[in-house]
Amino acid sequence: MSRARAARGDGSDMNMYTMVGSGIGSMEATALGKRLAAWHDAMVAHERKIRAGRTEEVCDEECPHADARSLWLDAMEIFGDRAQEFRFLRSRATASSESSKLFVRSDQSQTATVEL
Repeated sequence: MSRARAARGDGSDMNMYTMVGSGIGSMEATALGKRLAAWHDAMVAHERKIRAGRTEEVCDEECPHADARSLWLDAMEIFGDRAQEFRFLRSRATASSESSKLFVRSDQSQTATVEL
């Protein structure tokens, strides 16, 4: 069934995140699956606007990119190996972590990279 039909109420709109979450069986996993599904939809919409050249679409702390890393860490913790199925989430979390590196000085005035 298409997502359009499901969105109209003609059937279930299950996606990979909610299926894995409900398959684990805990309330925590089910809730995370729903959060990931909502994040995924927001992220796709955000990236489409950016690709379309809409200048008002800039990344800030409210952007779905900002949540990718913490959601990925939650998914790995709660879903274990099943989290590896979430390639879209993982790719955005990796890109997010690459852009969130800080350079700090040690006592010996050497530069080190620290991931947030």
